[in-house]
Amino acid sequence: MSLSDPLDSTPAVDTPWNRPWPEDELATLSVCPVCASPERRVLYEDLIDNVFYCAPGKWTSWRCSACGSAYLDPYPSPASIHLAYATYYTHREAPPKSDYAALGPLRKLRRRLVNGYTNWRFSTEETPASSVGIFVLWAAWPFKIGLDQQYRHLPRLPGGGGAVLDFGCGGGSFLRIAQSCGWNVTGVDPDPKAVANCRSQGLNVLQGGVEQFDGKDGLFDVITMSHVIEHVHDPVGVMKVCHRLLKPGGRLWLETPNVDSLGHRHYTRNWIGFDPPRHLMLFNPTSMRKALIAAGFTHIEPQHGPTSLIGTTMASEAIIKGLPIGSRIKLRSKQKWMIVKNSLLQALDPSCGENLTVVGFKTEG
Repeated sequence: MSLSDPLDSTPAVDTPWNRPWPEDELATLSVCPVCASPERRVLYEDLIDNVFYCAPGKWTSWRCSACGSAYLDPYPSPASIHLAYATYYTHREAPPKSDYAALGPLRKLRRRLVNGYTNWRFSTEETPASSVGIFVLWAAWPFKIGLDQQYRHLPRLPGGGGAVLDFGCGGGSFLRIAQSCGWNVTGVDPDPKAVANCRSQGLNVLQGGVEQFDGKDGLFDVITMSHVIEHVHDPVGVMKVCHRLLKPGGRLWLETPNVDSLGHRHYTRNWIGFDPPRHLMLFNPTSMRKALIAAGFTHIEPQHGPTSLIGTTMASEAIIKGLPIGSRIKLRSKQKWMIVKNSLLQALDPSCGENLTVVGFKTEG
């Protein structure tokens, strides 16, 4: 089976890509959305929705010759993009945190150590907690990296409190985390089901996008966007809105698939990061930096995150086999070795990691 052909194996379900996207709801680009360069080459043609199997149409991805971004052209208009989200995962609720009393002895110890670390690092007030966790997690570096990423590298809560905005908050899992750290939280999401779910938990969530903050500025200390920027039609414009909404010294935290990742190099068009046509644009380290600078951010810090290679491999293999994402996939020895090798390479060089995780800072004063 060829890794380059998305139609080698398809599930026994309707294939929506055989229906065209409404022609009057397609938009086109003449230049790169990040750097405005007209120079580009075709990356892949005839991409299909082989992730959630709900979006009609076939798509062409282009690679910018100047900054390395990848983007769809033509692409769904803002008025029609909802056609690609009929079965999207934000419709599902995140599982609740396990009750401490129900945990076994080892998981109770782990919970106490983690609580001790997060109380120190992120200003949580979790109990029971052991301050030994501060040292244990620094020693268990890979676990600490994953935990820091889960908390989106939040700073300690400033004196007098602080405000966090999560764009594309989905089921609200990060809002609950930030709230547990003492932050005043606000979420925004275009999905009415996700918004209703968040509001049922008592979270302050608005339905829509950046237009919810027209005419406002300097409201938040931290803004986060986890796997959101690749979905928006004007990524640099959204970053500019975030810059305006941040207080001086505030930070924007972003995570998005990395088109320069080792997973993409191996799985090519079947890499889970493409997810057409929901992912309108994919960044690499160069183009992400250019976009943040264009949006007004003066200091940019890449962040270490988990390599995500196991998840990428399992999801990409499911795509190849025509199985639903999340299916149990039995990996061969060759694939297991690839995960080990690439995990080591990504630990040494995060620029080839599966995701880009960066923080952009707004100048103080």
